[in-house]
Amino acid sequence: MNRENISKILSFFGYLGFQVLLFNKMVIFGKGFAFVYLGFLLTFSFDLGVIAAMFIGFATGVTMDVFSNTLGVHASASVLLMYVRPYFLKLFTPHGGYPLGAKPSPVYMGFNWFATYALVLIFIHHTWLFLVEAGGFQLFFFTLQKIILSTFFTFSVITIIQYLFAKKASNR
Repeated sequence: MNRENISKILSFFGYLGFQVLLFNKMVIFGKGFAFVYLGFLLTFSFDLGVIAAMFIGFATGVTMDVFSNTLGVHASASVLLMYVRPYFLKLFTPHGGYPLGAKPSPVYMGFNWFATYALVLIFIHHTWLFLVEAGGFQLFFFTLQKIILSTFFTFSVITIIQYLFAKKASNR
């Protein structure tokens, strides 16, 4: 097992540990949730295939569902995120392509690129998650508030985590 695989396994447990032990309890204004485990899914290498990505998304989402007692809501939203991720990576490809060995993080790709990439995918994830949770459009404006607040809360926390921890990994 190489160093990168060990790092990803530790990252998986770190993100889920933070989510379960700390961020599942944090809510802003009764509507904004931080799903920091998405940071694990968003930072996989650019060359990860769709099928492998969807399996990883499913495993991560199911783990969250087990700890959150949400019956597949996180799993379905995470699979959707990992399904659309390669299309957005192609859409956001820089002019000369992605640098060799770079990862989708603000440290490697710059804040503006990462903000565009992450905000779109987090918004898609949260839209699906909260609409499934609500069971439809009955509470549309309340659900929309949850989606928007949670998207920005999640993005803020993930970005802070990326700058705190990814910078150390890039110096190796």
